[in-house]
Formats: sequence, C-alpha cells, structure tokens
Amino acid sequence: MTADTKAKRQERTQTEAFVERCLDIDAADLTSDAEKRSHTLFVDLLGVMLGSAPTAESSQIVRDTIRAVYGQGDATVVGESEGSPTPAAAFANATIAHGIELDDTHSGASIHAGTVVIPAALAVGETEGATGTELLEAIVSGYECMIRISRAADPAELYRRGFHPTATCGVFGAALAAARLKGLSLEETVNAVGIAGSFSGGNQEYLATGTLSKRIQPGGAAQGGVLAAELASRGYTGPETILEGTNGFLAAYAGGGDVDRLFADIDDGYEFEITRTGIKPHACCRYNQTPIDAALQIQREHDVDPDDIDVIHVDLLGPAMDIVAEPRDNKVRPRGQTDAQFSLHYSVAVALVAGEAFLEQFDEPYLSDERVLSLADAVQVEHDPELDAHYPDYFPARVTIRTTDGEEHTAHLETCGGDPANPLSEEFLDYKYRTLAGRSLDETELDELHALATDLPNVDRVETLTAYLRG
Repeated sequence: MTADTKAKRQERTQTEAFVERCLDIDAADLTSDAEKRSHTLFVDLLGVMLGSAPTAESSQIVRDTIRAVYGQGDATVVGESEGSPTPAAAFANATIAHGIELDDTHSGASIHAGTVVIPAALAVGETEGATGTELLEAIVSGYECMIRISRAADPAELYRRGFHPTATCGVFGAALAAARLKGLSLEETVNAVGIAGSFSGGNQEYLATGTLSKRIQPGGAAQGGVLAAELASRGYTGPETILEGTNGFLAAYAGGGDVDRLFADIDDGYEFEITRTGIKPHACCRYNQTPIDAALQIQREHDVDPDDIDVIHVDLLGPAMDIVAEPRDNKVRPRGQTDAQFSLHYSVAVALVAGEAFLEQFDEPYLSDERVLSLADAVQVEHDPELDAHYPDYFPARVTIRTTDGEEHTAHLETCGGDPANPLSEEFLDYKYRTLAGRSLDETELDELHALATDLPNVDRVETLTAYLRG
C-alpha cells in the first residue's frame, strides 16, 4: 500500500461519518418532543404487533415457520411462549408488525421505520440484557439511519425501480440499532452497516396480485440487520463506502441519489427524524390515508349517503398512481386483503360505507359486499402534477364527490391524520392501542405494558417489556 493510499484511507468516508452521527445520539440529548414521540411510536407498534400476531394470516404463518425451522432461543416472538434465536425473532416480529398495515410511516422517506427497527432492537436488547434507556437510544438511532438513507435515495426513485423502501433501507437501520445494543465500536458498526448492504432487498411485485410477500420484507430487513451486527461483532467486514461507493447502495438502487441528504438539516434546523414519523389511523397503504380522510370529511360535513353518490373523483400524487390506483380493474375488484389495502378505490369506498377503514373493513364480508364494490367502481383517480410539489414531505390529495342529484363537494387536504403536522387525538391513540393489543392482553396487562412503554428510561431490562408479548 502506497503512502498516498494510506493517507486516503485515514480519511473518513461518508458512510463512516454518517454512522458516527447516528451512533452519537444519546438519550440525554433528546428533546422532550423526540422522547415523547419515541414513546408514542413504541406503544403504537406494540399494539400493532399484539393485534396482528393472533389474527393476521401472514403472522400466523411466520409464527409456525419460526417454530418449525429455527428452534429455541432467548428472544421473544410475539404470541409464542417459547423464545427463538435473536435473528429469527427479529424476522418474525417485523413480519408480524407489518401484517395489518397499521405500522408507523415517515412521509419524507416513504417508509415504515418502526416495523423494522423496533423488532430488531427488541430482539437484540432482550438477549443482550439492555436497559430501557439503551433500547430508546437504539430505536431513535435506527430511525435516524433508516429514514435519512431513504431520503438520500429518494423514495420516488426507489419505487420507480420497483424497490420497497422499507425493506431496502430498513436493513441499515436494523443493523445500526443492533450494533448499538451489542456495544460495538464505531469501526465494527460501520462493518455491520456495510454487511447489511449485502442483505438489502425487497421489491414491489406483490402489487401484481396482492400476495403476502409484502409483509415479509420488513422481516428480512430486521433479520439481515441483526445478522450483520452479529457478524461484525466477530470480525466480519463490510465496505466502509456502502452508501456512497461506485457500486454502493445509492448508486445501485437509486441511480446515485443525493448523499448530502444523509447529513442535511431539514426545514429550519436539526430535528430527530423520529419526530417526523406518523401514525396510521386506517389499515391500508399510506397513499390511501389522505383520500380517505378527505372523503370522510365530505361525508361528515355534508351528510352524504353512500347510496346517493354518483362519482368520486380523486386527484393524487404521481408516485402513488402505480401503487394504489393502477391498473384500475384490479383496484376496483381487489382479490384479497392485501390487494384491498393497496386499492385507493376500495379503501375510499369501504370507508364511506362503513364509516371507517380499520381492520375489519379489509376482510369479509366487506371484500365481497356489492355495495362497497359498486362504490369502488364510482371512484375515478387522476394524477395532479401540482400535488407532486409537496412530495415526499406531505402526501396531499383532493377529493370531489358528486351525488346523484348533481351536488358536488370537494375537500383538499395537505396531509392525512396521524402525520406529525396533523396529529391524532390522545383518545384515538389509546383506542387504537387497546383495540389491537386487547386481542392478546387483558385490561390489567394493557395498563401495565402501557406504563412501561411510555417510560423507557425507568425500565431496568428489556425483558420486562417483552414478557408481555409472549403467548
């Protein structure tokens, strides 16, 4: 190695600088908003996992698979009485968390950060004997890593290439969270993130027929991140230029991306990305949420009877068209739950008929209800380029409902309920948590888990939390 090569190697790469930035996050430095949001998102995902584990088809299959394939270990799988190996538990719980489309979302990155980072952190935190504070720091760091990588890649570009940003970017956040909980050095953590690049995957072909493979992709990301940290802890190495390199993630997956966005302060100053993460009120794709809110607003304000609707016109973002609006024939007549959750036509129609779009509305008897399907056929979706100017930080939509007597009512919303700019009420958050987690826990357990999960700095060991997740 020449002297010049040695000198160049001594300079930090952008990946190394970025990993160090994420590792430097300390609980003592969190703003009150960041700590509160972290606890709110943590409780929300616990509720989602506890609601998904006993009921979602994908969750039941993955639980059966973990039992059959991986054997016993020290990490909790939600709904299972016996523990599993750490990577297997991360895999199962991330799949479970994504099983009902109610996990958190970050608009600017267009990803579900919690569904990857939290299961990975819980699995590693439990087996490593971590404290609640250490878990909190790992979660915030993992969100920061995963979200900023997706922003640097540009989610619209990832979608255009057929990638699922939650999975492709999530593996890096899981690796960083896991490495932090294992107490790895900066060099080892860079290796873990570099190794994670070899596990980055996840495509959107599930949209073609609404298959279950969508649910499993965050599971693969969580498992890959945990395994990457485990390998790095034993001396395995990964490229220290995995993000910006000639053949790195941004080049290979996003046509180059914008590496500077890994470090950029956003808006009027630095905020933790976890504070920009939203919560879903509706059990379907994030791109459907604003149109649903707009349609329900019109229904409330003008007392619109679904049977009196002639046409529902929706102006939508360009990146959403291929995901929730086209091909129209498939969206009007979804072939199952996943298909319905990625159909704007169905989601708006069932919300107007049922008054909400929660779990039950994406299952039978609604899936074959001719009243719902007839109204879905009345939905017309059009791309409005002017809306794209707000993307990805906001997901605006415009809905116009024309009734059979010729009246027209329009609602234009900049973003949906649950976005940090349009927060859900504390009452709804509590309703969501108790409705979902109540499928697995009794009232006393619901209260106890909620108290622990909203006060992580006072939790001595992660296993105190995960005990409530076991069957």
